[in-house]
Amino acid sequence: MNLAPHMDCDGLLCRFRVRVTPKAKKASVGGVHDGALKVSVHAVPENGKANRAVVASLAKWFGISKSRLAIVSGDTSRQKTVEVQFASDAELQSAMERLRAAAE
Repeated sequence: MNLAPHMDCDGLLCRFRVRVTPKAKKASVGGVHDGALKVSVHAVPENGKANRAVVASLAKWFGISKSRLAIVSGDTSRQKTVEVQFASDAELQSAMERLRAAAE
């Protein structure tokens, strides 16, 4: 049974875990692996290329700018913690709904 990824929030600043698959044939965001949102990117895991691709993919998926999203831990790991600064409660609620839907 997949559980939706858990998001820890302090106001509009939220953190959640992602599980990254670099060098994927198909880039995608969705699904859950051990409580973390699955993110697949085409980029190779060297010189931060895959991390930049993860930030870009998640920003597009959430519909926010890349500058409001950062990897705060796990730079060299497949398991990462991502921090997002949402602009409004409505944007935060939309993101939480997307995370719940990703688990289905």
